[in-house]
Amino acid sequence: MLRRKKTLEEKTAALIMEEFSGIVADLQRDHQEYRRRLKLKEQARAALEKAEEDARKLRSARVELKKRFWDAYYRKDEAALSEIAAERGPIERATKKAGKALEKARADFEKADFDEVAESFALKAKANIAEDGIKRRLGSLEEAIEDLLAGLGRDVEETGRALRDEYEEPRFDTDEERNAHVKKTVEILTAVAKTYTPDK
Repeated sequence: MLRRKKTLEEKTAALIMEEFSGIVADLQRDHQEYRRRLKLKEQARAALEKAEEDARKLRSARVELKKRFWDAYYRKDEAALSEIAAERGPIERATKKAGKALEKARADFEKADFDEVAESFALKAKANIAEDGIKRRLGSLEEAIEDLLAGLGRDVEETGRALRDEYEEPRFDTDEERNAHVKKTVEILTAVAKTYTPDK
């Protein structure tokens, strides 16, 4: 399959996009990385809060179990003491497990933690600097293209004038000569229009 040849406008647009796309891509990458880290921090904070709540509940359960134990002990309630002894093992294991989970959650949060205010401000500053730089460069580019097009327009106009000045209108003695000349110029114009494509 033959690929269509790109127009000058498409080539120019591609060159300009290539020039600035790296800067835009860097900013987008920085933004995505910031959002990823912020999400990780929020998840780590939620996990830490849950681990703290679980540990608090188990501490409360242990305190309540101790109160029940001493109450049953002073009442010499063997059935209650037996029930409390059966509950004690699972609560102790759960408390130990919750303590480890809390330590891990604290470590994970510490690892994920960062100063989002400072980092978001740095991203904002970077975006502002990039935007100002791109605007300046686009302004310079626009000015350069305008100058180039104006100069090219003048060159084409001067060259066209010089070529037109080379043409001398012939003098005709008869109408037949004039008609033959008109016919010939129409043929020349038709041939030139068919074969001459200056934009290729």
